[in-house]
Amino acid sequence: MPNELTPLPSGLAKAVATVAALRGENGCPWDLAQTHESLRPYLLEETHEVLEALDRLDQPGAFDELKDELGDLLLQVLLHSQIAEDSGKFNVNDVAMNLAEKLVRRHPHVFGGAKVNSAAEVSEQWAAIKQKEKKKESALDGIPSHLPALAKSLKVIERVSKVGFQWPDLKGPLDKVREELAEFLAEVEKIGPEVTRDTVLSGDQKSRLEAELGDLYFTLSNVAYFLQINPEDSLRSMLGRFERRFRHVETRGREAGKKTTEMSLAEMDKYWDEAKALEKP
Repeated sequence: MPNELTPLPSGLAKAVATVAALRGENGCPWDLAQTHESLRPYLLEETHEVLEALDRLDQPGAFDELKDELGDLLLQVLLHSQIAEDSGKFNVNDVAMNLAEKLVRRHPHVFGGAKVNSAAEVSEQWAAIKQKEKKKESALDGIPSHLPALAKSLKVIERVSKVGFQWPDLKGPLDKVREELAEFLAEVEKIGPEVTRDTVLSGDQKSRLEAELGDLYFTLSNVAYFLQINPEDSLRSMLGRFERRFRHVETRGREAGKKTTEMSLAEMDKYWDEAKALEKP
């Protein structure tokens, strides 16, 4: 049975009570209709909106936006907890208590007598304690299957590196990038001298290109691992820059009285370079 709710800070208590009311008698039809399964896309969406807010922390009003997005993400936790409580499985207090107990167990250097000298040692200690709690047959067990591919690639690389399946330094991954790029380009060259978006590829050609491109992506993730760069964050940051620059191209086109489709590639490149120059300190 779920544990009894202990006193909560007023804001959190109000949020818990509000969600309970939304799913209670005479509650909201939409909230009452939700299930763990139906809420999956909202959980993913709200998580990504928090990440986008974190990307904009250098902008005015950013922390108000982050506060709002974290609240939306918290709503997903409260809804899942309330749905579980409605079926007698657990409640939000069980979720919080489970988290607190886990944090105490995995921080014996704070709540016990263990000694650590660096953040790296803390990570190793955490992994060792987690391994004891959750017996695994493979170093890859426990990696969420629904992680975005780039984020998952980094998790896989981190796991296999811990058991020694890794080059000793960055030279290995960089050499591998050159090798994989050459193999990918060789497959592209087999298609013909000129490839456009309209080029028709056979199923076999697509399969080989997809495999080689996947190898290249994974190897680049390994380079990112050595450089302590998160490849998912790196790509998201690049997309942010691309969006800002392309919007600048559109704005400059409108100022010139042209739609984007009416502009030449040379014109768009000119405005693109202009946008890049504006970003430099």
